[in-house]
Amino acid sequence: MDAKAIRDALRNDESEDLDRRRKIICLSAIGLVDFSIISLYQTGVIKSLPDLPFEIFDSNKVNASKSAYRFGAPDGPISATVYGLTMVLASAGGGEHAGRKPVFDVLLGGAVAGNAAGAIFYLYDMTFKQKKICLYCVTGAAINIASAIIIIPTVLKSLKKLFGR
Repeated sequence: MDAKAIRDALRNDESEDLDRRRKIICLSAIGLVDFSIISLYQTGVIKSLPDLPFEIFDSNKVNASKSAYRFGAPDGPISATVYGLTMVLASAGGGEHAGRKPVFDVLLGGAVAGNAAGAIFYLYDMTFKQKKICLYCVTGAAINIASAIIIIPTVLKSLKKLFGR
């Protein structure tokens, strides 16, 4: 792949697919900041997360719950890493004219779909099991679900290219 063509495509291409991927990059950057804050709490760098003044909100409880550490590490840094990976997948190869392969869109779609599925699971866990809401987690869930909706047309187009249907 030609680095100049990739750079030019990312900075100047105005295709619908790249526009969708730019939206995913923007949402992922917001998610990265959001989950960096959660990560600071989960790793003890900060001792408390600011919250809305309503009884249902308890970001500290949710982010210190057993389910937030179920993968052997806090879910904040894991989510932040996935947002970074999503940004890489959304930008890899530039645009179609620069040589971006459809497999990147399929991989991006898989990452975004996985995030959306995880978001739905965590929303359920917070609401019905913990009975507390984390404002930061709801923000992340909204980012993940919006990203999944945004990328659908691009993924479908790439699947057609890959499998000829």
